[in-house]
Amino acid sequence: MINQVIRGHRINFYDEELPFEGKMHNRALHVTCMCRDKIINRILVDDGSNLNICPLSTLRQLKFDVGKMRQNQVNVRAFDGMQRDTLGAVNLDIQVGPADFKVEFQVLDINTSYNLLLGRPFIHMAGAVSSTLHQIMKFV
Repeated sequence: MINQVIRGHRINFYDEELPFEGKMHNRALHVTCMCRDKIINRILVDDGSNLNICPLSTLRQLKFDVGKMRQNQVNVRAFDGMQRDTLGAVNLDIQVGPADFKVEFQVLDINTSYNLLLGRPFIHMAGAVSSTLHQIMKFV
């Protein structure tokens, strides 16, 4: 009986879930979510980031009142090694698949190839396991 309970809470990835190219692709993991009744695509899932990032341009597209941003003193080191101060932090309710989450994002005025970045704070809070190989994210 204990084995059945433990087995019921396992997350597995299967070869059948691989993308068309199989193991030969080199893509980053991007997901889509709903936020403020809008579909947001190109959300980068990055388990190497210790922050969730929302570019200011995305926040404006969501028609979020930037005056309601919480001020903070977070300094971010970007991929290029440059340090930038955040503009502040916001909590956004997002829906990923069937699950809803309240996520704290650090807001940066930067040009990016993604609309949001979900880092380790989101991955751990959501109990998610991501697979860049399979190009999917699963939740406990």
